[in-house]
Amino acid sequence: MINFLAIVLIIIIIYFFLIVKKKFIKRNLSGKISLPIDNSYFIKFSNTIRQKNFNNQVQSYIFSNQEKIYLRKKMISLFKGSKEEKLEALNIAKKLSDKSTLVILRLGLKDMDSDIVQISANLISRFK
Repeated sequence: MINFLAIVLIIIIIYFFLIVKKKFIKRNLSGKISLPIDNSYFIKFSNTIRQKNFNNQVQSYIFSNQEKIYLRKKMISLFKGSKEEKLEALNIAKKLSDKSTLVILRLGLKDMDSDIVQISANLISRFK
């Protein structure tokens, strides 16, 4: 009798986890989502960026999660390049205005070029 109750209890627990964790299980079984890192992907989503002007001075961009992931990867790859590429990465960080860009901005503070250090410091000061 105890074995039967244990089996029934285990089945109920498994059924409960399947109902509650359904999204989690589907996401893990389907595999990781890989995003292409090329300009065609960025051009496709750059048309969906909505801009709002507040007092004609500050622009706020709203990105989807996929766009944010792509832009973070692009920032990291750009920041390993020349000064122009680093400035482009900092412009992307400025558009994102997200705490996830702090890693790149901290790297910018340690850079040898004073322009990159100054821009990184200005962007970091927004998060204080």
